[in-house]
Amino acid sequence: MEAKRNLRALGMPNASRRGVIVKYWRELDRAAVDARVLVVIQERLADEFDEVYSPAVIARILADEGAEMRHPEVIESDAQWRQQQIKLHSSTPSEGALAIVDEPLTLASAEHLIEKLERLRSQAQASSVQHLRDIAIDARKRAQLLAKKQKYTSDQRAEQLEIAEWLGVWIKTPKLLHDWLELRKRSEDFTRKFSERE
Repeated sequence: MEAKRNLRALGMPNASRRGVIVKYWRELDRAAVDARVLVVIQERLADEFDEVYSPAVIARILADEGAEMRHPEVIESDAQWRQQQIKLHSSTPSEGALAIVDEPLTLASAEHLIEKLERLRSQAQASSVQHLRDIAIDARKRAQLLAKKQKYTSDQRAEQLEIAEWLGVWIKTPKLLHDWLELRKRSEDFTRKFSERE
C-alpha cells in the first residue's frame, strides 16, 4: 500500500481524482492558488481517499482549469512538502521505521511508537527533535482523521481518539508522558473503554 501511495504522491491522479481536486477548489470560491489552498486540498484528499498528491501536481491541475497561481508560494510549498517526504521516508532505520505506518495504530503499537520517539528524543540533537515531533504530529493527525471515518466501528474510532490524545501529550510534554500514560491506563474511563483489548 505504501508503494501505491508513493506513486500517487509523485504521479498525476486519474480523471476522477482530478475532478475532485477541481471540485474542492471551486468549493473554496476558486481562490488564488497559494500554500493555504494547497494544504486544504491535500488534507481533504487524504481524509476522503487516503491519497497524497504533491502541491505541484495539485497546482498543475488547477492551472489547467484557469486558476490564478501564486507561483512563489506554490513553489515554496512544494519544496517544503518534498523535503518533508524525504525526511519521513528516510532510510535511517531508527527514523524510517517510525515514519512509515501503513495500518492504523493500535493502543499497543501507539505505545511502542511513543516509546521509540521518546528514546530517540532523549538522545537527539536539537535539530532532530523537531523531526521527531513532526512524526508524532503526522501520526496524531492520521489518528484524528481515522476517528472520523464511518467505515470503522465505534470501538476503533474511540481507540484512534485515545491514540491521538496520547500523541498530543507526548508532543506537548514528552518527559511527563510515561507517568501520565501509566495513570491514564489505570483510570476507570480507560478500563471501561479498553480493558478487553489490553
